[in-house]
Amino acid sequence: MDTPSTLYTAATESLVSDASATSTYEKMINVAYTHATLETFAKELRETEKLIKKDFEITSMPGPWRSGKSVVLGALKLGITLIDDNGKFHGKTFLQNKIKDLKTDTKETVTEVEYVARICRLLSNVPEHLDKGVIHKEVHNFLMSV
Repeated sequence: MDTPSTLYTAATESLVSDASATSTYEKMINVAYTHATLETFAKELRETEKLIKKDFEITSMPGPWRSGKSVVLGALKLGITLIDDNGKFHGKTFLQNKIKDLKTDTKETVTEVEYVARICRLLSNVPEHLDKGVIHKEVHNFLMSV
């Protein structure tokens, strides 16, 4: 029998218990670091997920797997290094904060005209299950109180 891949092992651990989230993340980041490109890592993730879903007859991957995948892929896509100056892998929280910082810095500023246009679109497209009159009245009351 073939030895299961590191990602396969990480995925099966995440199926067993949420307590294995750290182990799942550590295995995932280790595999990501050994890959030459984001594309090859993403391909191995997809293949592993397909195999796990088939083997365990599940439709979605467990939370620790999805969370680790999101963080590691997000860091790779943004060009964030996975290791620190001492050659150790960055922790999940560290990478999440770096991703958040980079995404916050790249947000474009919105002009007053664009913001007003967004509000008008929302007011023009009130969902059918809500009463347009009530929504418009409450917005009016809010604006009069400011």
